[in-house]
Formats: sequence, structure tokens, C-alpha cells
Amino acid sequence: MAYSNFYARFYAICQRTGEALLSIWRFRPSRWYFLFILLFQVLAWLQAWFIAHNLTGELAVLRHNVNFGITLIGPPERVLIYPLLGLAIFFLNLVIAVIARNHKDWRIFVQLLLGTAVFFGLLLSLVLLSIYLINFR
Repeated sequence: MAYSNFYARFYAICQRTGEALLSIWRFRPSRWYFLFILLFQVLAWLQAWFIAHNLTGELAVLRHNVNFGITLIGPPERVLIYPLLGLAIFFLNLVIAVIARNHKDWRIFVQLLLGTAVFFGLLLSLVLLSIYLINFR
């Protein structure tokens, strides 16, 4: 009996989540946000792959501060953490948008959350560009 109760609750949660994601997709501005998020994620993965693949040394500069200089050095493969972080921010914002679906101002929340994910993707591409310039100049 407990198994069927668990299955019924799991099915209901999946169904409500699917309805929430569909309502977010039907909201027209969110389609543009998804397009820009996809664009910046593809750009970030390409930049990270290019940096990790073309560095010949065992160490790479992963972070540079204007005031203090180089603040993080590691293997070139660690540059792949940056696009993963961008993907995590996007999914976290999407989960928060799904949870806030029943709020009266959920459209504003969706625009704010997806807008911050787009802005974070843009900053992430700029960070990877600076890492490229530091390592390959």
C-alpha cells in the first residue's frame, strides 16, 4: 500500500512540475531568455573546451585580480567548472521559477530569474575570455 501512495505522490509532483514548466514556456518573453541562455552556455562551453584543449602546460591561470594579480592556478581542466556553474545557476533559477508559479506575480519572478541567468551567462563568457587572454597572450 505504501508503494502505491509513493507512486501516486511522485506522479502528481511530476505532473505539476510539467504544467509549471509548460506555463513558463508559454510565457513569450521566457522563450527569448531561454534562447540567450542557450547561446551563452554554448559559447561558454566552446571557450572552456578551447582553453582546456589548447593549453600545453600543466598549470593554467584560472583567476586574475587587478589588485593582487594571479589568485588561482590549477590544471587546465578546471576551467570546465565555469560553464558547469552557469548551468547550475540556470537550473536553480528555473526550479525557483517553478516553485513560485502559484504566486500572483510569477511572470515578474520568471523574468527576474531568467534575466539573472542570462546576465550570469554573459559574465561567465567575459570571465572565460579574460582567462583566454591571460593564458594565450
